Amino acid sequence: MPVRFQTSPAPRAGVAVLRFDGTVARGDHRRFAAAAGELLGAGACTSGLVLELTDLLSISEELADEIALLRRRLAADGAQMAAVGASVVVGWFLQRRLGGQPLRECATVEEAAAAVPTGGAPDVVGGSPRSDTVEAGREFPSLSTVAGFLECLGGDAPSADWTAALNALLHRGGLGREAHLLRCDGDRLVLDGHLDALAEAGGRLETLLVAAQTPLSLHELDVAALSQREQNFLRWCGADVVVPLRAAGRLQGAMLVRSGRDGGLFSYLPGELLGLSLVGCLIGGKLALSTPVLAADRSAGTRTAEAEVVLSEV
Repeated sequence: MPVRFQTSPAPRAGVAVLRFDGTVARGDHRRFAAAAGELLGAGACTSGLVLELTDLLSISEELADEIALLRRRLAADGAQMAAVGASVVVGWFLQRRLGGQPLRECATVEEAAAAVPTGGAPDVVGGSPRSDTVEAGREFPSLSTVAGFLECLGGDAPSADWTAALNALLHRGGLGREAHLLRCDGDRLVLDGHLDALAEAGGRLETLLVAAQTPLSLHELDVAALSQREQNFLRWCGADVVVPLRAAGRLQGAMLVRSGRDGGLFSYLPGELLGLSLVGCLIGGKLALSTPVLAADRSAGTRTAEAEVVLSEV
């Protein structure tokens, strides 16, 4: 039986309860998104949301992704999420998707409703309590690593050197295992250092990147709807986090990161997402200067690099 999503009586103001019942079926994640959207639209979960999972027999990766996206959306508004009654299988899927930021698990709905607004480090669903220790093999980025990256961007080094410096910075800071840069080249999106186009500008991939204000997960890209060429590239590079590169009011490209983490994007802490976004801003600014879009110069009647126009008007 497909999963049914039903609201239960709210145990307290500002905390909603969504009950799951059934087993996985095609399209469950869309029905969950619709049910969650109704709760958000009604302002029912301003403090938090409790997921009652006792009667949920199985879960798909797509549904786990939607739960992770909703948790991130709630957190952006200062709300939290908790779970009740997750089975070992369901708990494993959620833990895998949420990585280092698992859901708080409680014994009853009433307990979860009381715990949601209190904050604090959550307990792992279907696993062991969260550790505050640094991940194995992770180091704090040294000032020399950061300085080397900034010097590389600020100089005349080829873009291949940017990627090498970027990978050193991400790896040392625990923000990713490997990254690839896409840049906008006229009406194409190309893998930096290559001449062949990955995608046409104006296609689905670029449309999603233009609309994004934060790093994206593969679930948000809806990989199955991308062109076969785009899907093949994402499989090849192993990216599970996509950071839009933007400057001068335009999309300049994208940074595709292989996180090497369980949960991908959803395992990143807010400060780490900010770090990825700041790195993306730096690279986007450099791309705007190195591969500028031509724009009409209103005063001289000539054609000038858009980045130069923007800088002259600041």
